[in-house]
Amino acid sequence: MKPTDRHTWHLPGMALLFALFLPAWLAAQTTPLKGNASYYADSFHGRKMANGKPYHRDSMTCAHLKYPLGTQLLVRNPANGHEVVVTVTDRGPYTKKFAIDLSRAAARQLDIIPYGYRMVEIMPYHPVAVPYKLEPPTEKPELEFSPNDEDDDPIWQQDSIPLAPIRTNYVKQHIKPADSADSDKKKKKKE
Repeated sequence: MKPTDRHTWHLPGMALLFALFLPAWLAAQTTPLKGNASYYADSFHGRKMANGKPYHRDSMTCAHLKYPLGTQLLVRNPANGHEVVVTVTDRGPYTKKFAIDLSRAAARQLDIIPYGYRMVEIMPYHPVAVPYKLEPPTEKPELEFSPNDEDDDPIWQQDSIPLAPIRTNYVKQHIKPADSADSDKKKKKKE
């Protein structure tokens, strides 16, 4: 038996294991975790959380034991259908009675505060990011290219640059064009 034969022998077995366990793994990722949710007491406002930042009761954060810090979770209250997206910023709760600790703002949106705690469904939240937004097609203007009757030369090849419209009246009244000045000199010479 060659060493290459031994390694190729395992590939079909690995593909079979992958095919068998992939559906179970995907189902585990989409099945919501059910448990009781409580919320932070007001006395925790301003204290440092596990991520090193201070807790703020109006932020959309939570504490969970297993999900990594920074994970976004979709928490749903099945009693009223309200949902909220929170970020894991702390560890806890350290009791089997509760699955998650929510910030006061998240608990308020889920309508948990009057009851103290409620049964919720928890699952990872993966926002769908659109890489770019398609713009609606715009109508393109029709461009007409025709020779300009006034000036055949491009503007950078002309002797004089047209003045701004504000100064045009002043120039017409006080300054004679170069052609008329030359013609005046010619008239004087002829006389």
